[in-house]
Amino acid sequence: MSTRIYAMNITGKDYMDEAYAPYLTKARKTEAQKRRKTRDRQLCLAAEVLLNLSLELAGIGMSLPAVYQRNPYGKPYLTEHEGIHVNWSHSGDWVICAISDREVGIDLQDNRREPGEALIRRMLQPEELSYYEKVPDEQKRRIFYEYWTVKESFLKAVGTGFHMPLDNFYVRMEDENPQIVQRAGEKSYICRLLDFADDGYTASLCVEKETARKGMHRVIKEQSMECIQNKQKELVEIRYL
Repeated sequence: MSTRIYAMNITGKDYMDEAYAPYLTKARKTEAQKRRKTRDRQLCLAAEVLLNLSLELAGIGMSLPAVYQRNPYGKPYLTEHEGIHVNWSHSGDWVICAISDREVGIDLQDNRREPGEALIRRMLQPEELSYYEKVPDEQKRRIFYEYWTVKESFLKAVGTGFHMPLDNFYVRMEDENPQIVQRAGEKSYICRLLDFADDGYTASLCVEKETARKGMHRVIKEQSMECIQNKQKELVEIRYL
């Protein structure tokens, strides 16, 4: 199958409403109740709602809500379909989900806050800092969040998250698309910056190279659930070379 991406805005929705019950597990509802802030509870619920809507829209034949387990680092894996990989992220008013037939990671970040110098130095490797410092000041915030989302989508695809030391790899931004340069590692990955509908957010996708070579990713709009399209308001299809 292709790699497909779905995203949804949570504004004005209550995911405890009965309309969303078919897309939520009891465990997720329990987890959400532990969140102190209403928005955090809604984001927690919305992520699983979007996961199950995505599986439904992608035509994955399985009972919903999907049952999944996590590896020791927290990455989710579907228990009924070992060949289908999923990943999701949420930030601010948005949730985003990717479905693929290979390992996949996706990340979304609210990019409106100026990053502090300490965070920049912690996140970026010397090779990345060298490029970042040459970028015009008005572009630095955008570039930082591109680095951040590419890195996190890669770490999520690998399945370790930030348990992997950041100096194990770096991201080359000089080319048309971001390139992951691993100092050690057997598998190859392809990452893409996504043309997200809301300029206040940055999103990136990372998949194993075999999937990216033969597949494509789509951002699909569902009117009833306010899923997004790209900035030109048309279906996005990117073939990975």
